[in-house]
Amino acid sequence: MPPSMRYLIVRALLFLVPFAVLMIAQVPWWLSMIVAIVFAFAASIVFFSQLRDAAAADVQRMREGRKRAGAGPDDADIEDAALGEREDAAEAEAPAADEREAPADGADPRSTAQPEHAAQPEAPPADERDATADGADPDASARP
Repeated sequence: MPPSMRYLIVRALLFLVPFAVLMIAQVPWWLSMIVAIVFAFAASIVFFSQLRDAAAADVQRMREGRKRAGAGPDDADIEDAALGEREDAAEAEAPAADEREAPADGADPRSTAQPEHAAQPEAPPADERDATADGADPDASARP
């Protein structure tokens, strides 16, 4: 069991045992809670400093992402390895696919493609009067 879990259990017991004893002795609950908290705090500082230091080191190690000695691989490591294998396989297939699609004359098929902006139609002017240089109504000739 990791040191942080052991420290958590010890602290919980240091609180629960005095709290239960004081509640059985019919001390008001709020006073029982205050006494139990103070007792748990003092006892953990005085008697469990080594366990507290080990728990602090364990929490720091977990925050930094390091593994505990003897721990198996994390799920994230397994997923990264699987994704890495899939990407390697896709990269190995990609050059072979490019070679099959290449024209016989050796020209790069991507070089003959038009840029993306050329395929987009030009937007109409915001106002129809902007379309004519003289400012005349463009539909005037169509009217009777």
